[in-house]
Amino acid sequence: MFSALSDSAVRQLVSTCRHTTLAGGDIIFSPLQAADRFFVVLAGKVKIYKTSPRGDEQILHLYGKGETFGEAAMWAKINYPAFAEALEKTEIISISRENLGKAVAANPDLAMGMLAGLSAKLRDFNRLIEELSLKEVPARLAGVLLKEARHAKSRTITLKQTKRQLAAQIGTIAETLSRALGKMKADGLIEVSGSTVEILDMDALADLAENQ
Repeated sequence: MFSALSDSAVRQLVSTCRHTTLAGGDIIFSPLQAADRFFVVLAGKVKIYKTSPRGDEQILHLYGKGETFGEAAMWAKINYPAFAEALEKTEIISISRENLGKAVAANPDLAMGMLAGLSAKLRDFNRLIEELSLKEVPARLAGVLLKEARHAKSRTITLKQTKRQLAAQIGTIAETLSRALGKMKADGLIEVSGSTVEILDMDALADLAENQ
């Protein structure tokens, strides 16, 4: 997002940012708050989630070091559409709409970088809606594992979330998630040890993600 800025422009923008250190469980924003700024994760993990009237949680995104969140709501001048919560000790910086607007006015290429980032997030939301609507739990789980493997560039991945959080992310409960993991293991697709998952058959897992 900020690659179009010169070093001096980055320093100027950073000088206007608010730095915050959070403990696990700290709420960064809620749907009751006006979106007047967006956030960059410096260290740690943040989950974005919504809750149903019954209290069920649906995790929309998990963000880690170097990732941003809250931009779309900030530009739209609406309330944040979900909750943001630190999952562990986390450092973030926040950038206000006013200060970001000044940076964009001085560096128009910054707007193009932000549009590219927002477009990627829109694709992620579309994929999430499609998977929750059309795919069964094993296919959703396979998709998450493949995405993590691509990100790590390895067949062995360490899950960033607990099984309960992973279940909420794919729209199910922990018991159903455990059964899906057990079935994948029995079918020789994966091996599981704690939070570490080794993908044994990448092609079969991809078929499961696409066809179920």
